[in-house]
Amino acid sequence: MKQIPKFILILKKVYDIIIPAGKVIEDIDKYHNFNNISRNIYTTSPTIKDILSTVGVLAWMFMIKFLLDLLGVYGEISFFLLIPLSALSHLIGDINTYAKDEKLRESKFPKTRIVEIFLIQFIYIGIAFFSFRGFIGHTFLADSIASGIGWSTGSPFQTELAFYHLGLGVAAMVAIWKRDSLWIGVIYSKAIFLFGAAGVHIWDIIVNSNFSPGNAGTILYLNDLLIPVILLLLLHIHLKNRKEV
Repeated sequence: MKQIPKFILILKKVYDIIIPAGKVIEDIDKYHNFNNISRNIYTTSPTIKDILSTVGVLAWMFMIKFLLDLLGVYGEISFFLLIPLSALSHLIGDINTYAKDEKLRESKFPKTRIVEIFLIQFIYIGIAFFSFRGFIGHTFLADSIASGIGWSTGSPFQTELAFYHLGLGVAAMVAIWKRDSLWIGVIYSKAIFLFGAAGVHIWDIIVNSNFSPGNAGTILYLNDLLIPVILLLLLHIHLKNRKEV
């Protein structure tokens, strides 16, 4: 296996400085040896460094999201693209490490790792980040969120929804270390919620002609429909790969 060209590694380093989501998961995988598919994940727990780095990156991603939201629809699409780009950064790092290993360089990079890397990034950003963002939005910005969707403000149900987001966000963070079965539970839970939310928004569009940005905008197509489809597809391929190993 040939090593990654230097200019690509330079681009990766620049990207990792700006958007470190891929790098932080890459480092966690290396430290805990998740590259080894037989690794006993049930005995793996996060270190203090793991917790600080993953939470710190999520905090930084909140700032990135805030800045990109100033660009409107283009910013929302751009942030969504950061998920596969972060996975690509992680993948490049893995391949480069694989190519440097004398024992592994003669063999092909396992395709199972490719799917796993993209899946963990969608769990980290697509589920954990957006769940924590949902908690903050429905708690501290509840009226603003409700107005953006075109719904009435002041409902205590938003607070209940906020704590659902918080719980799922924590579960998704735990899933970075406790994988496999927890991935199934976290992804199914998120997918059912998002498909259900999409159905409610679509019904509101048809019945009440509610075309508010928070009801009929990119949040419907990207967040409520595309992300769960991608999560379920990646999970299906991942589980199929694990059976074949």
